[in-house]
Amino acid sequence: MAKIKKTEETQISWKAEGAYPIRLVDNAFDEADTTLATILRTCGAGEMPRVLLVADYNVVHYTEGIGSRIGRYFQAHGIKLAGPAVILSGGERIKNDKRQSALRVARAAIEARIGCRDVLLAIGGGSVLDVAGFAAAQIRSGIKFVRMPTTLATQAEGAYSDYAALNEGYVKDAYRIPSHPAAVVVDVSFTRTILDGVWFGGIGECLRYAVTQDAALVKLISTNIDALMARDEAAAKALISNMIDVRAKKGATDFAKWSAMRLEAMSNYRLPHGYALAIGTCLEGLYAIERGVLKASDWEIVPTLLRKCGALQGLVHSQRLFSQPANILMGLDALSITTGSMARILPKAIGKGVVEETPDREVYESVLSRFVETMLGSEGTEAKQA
Repeated sequence: MAKIKKTEETQISWKAEGAYPIRLVDNAFDEADTTLATILRTCGAGEMPRVLLVADYNVVHYTEGIGSRIGRYFQAHGIKLAGPAVILSGGERIKNDKRQSALRVARAAIEARIGCRDVLLAIGGGSVLDVAGFAAAQIRSGIKFVRMPTTLATQAEGAYSDYAALNEGYVKDAYRIPSHPAAVVVDVSFTRTILDGVWFGGIGECLRYAVTQDAALVKLISTNIDALMARDEAAAKALISNMIDVRAKKGATDFAKWSAMRLEAMSNYRLPHGYALAIGTCLEGLYAIERGVLKASDWEIVPTLLRKCGALQGLVHSQRLFSQPANILMGLDALSITTGSMARILPKAIGKGVVEETPDREVYESVLSRFVETMLGSEGTEAKQA
């Protein structure tokens, strides 16, 4: 088991918004734990602010007694709710509803007269954090926003983004605005109630980040893969802690996102984000091998771990998308529109990446033509025939 690094006092510095605190706790709503209360009081400049709570339905539904626990915690620490909690359904659909969910949060904040001394506290997965952050950034030129991520992927990486994004039809993250948290509180106890598919995808998302950023992270995931699959909280805490530390030093990476975002849109967002990133990770690895950038023997551990953790199971149900290689490669065009170039990061070795400025579409087409068979073997062939 990897050693857990202390991150309770971590300060993450980004270029845009400076530093903000990240607190890693075992049970944020334990009345004896003052972490969240202290964060909120700091946001209120020494006084306890009013709080508008935005929560993920899945968290409320699957976390036993969460409502009463929050109520007792708020009462014990003198935290006042500004109005009724806003419960969002979660999942990609709330980012793709023509901004209705974001407007619902914004209206609730306006009706509650949330101002510069108050706080919007969002508890949930990546989509809920995006929607709540989008709303918070729009109200009164931006209100204080505290993120409390509840999925492995957001606890380890997604909650530290410096923007919030919503979709427009088949264009994922079409609306993207700066959204900087006042703080992030990571409660590891939420790992007990995450749905299996979200958990598996979260492990895959952590691996996606690690493969071009830090070899030690890949080794950590590999060493602890069985414990992570069993939802061992110490293993999860070690992974989250190390991910936070590495991201603080090396920043974010868009590795494999162009294809993942395109596959999500092509599936009408039925393909979960974590599964799409696992597929995109494998696609970029095979492409890098074909381009002579990466040794196949070096890369073998990555798809092996993705299969073992279950992050590749989305490919079984979405393999029909690979009959449209030209459609998938439209993701490169979307990348060019968004960033002004088609430069992407490719894996050069485990923990190391290299930038390729111009993609070789013929190589991508070749890799895509045999991708399902390469990744799934007989399983993919049987599913196709069925």
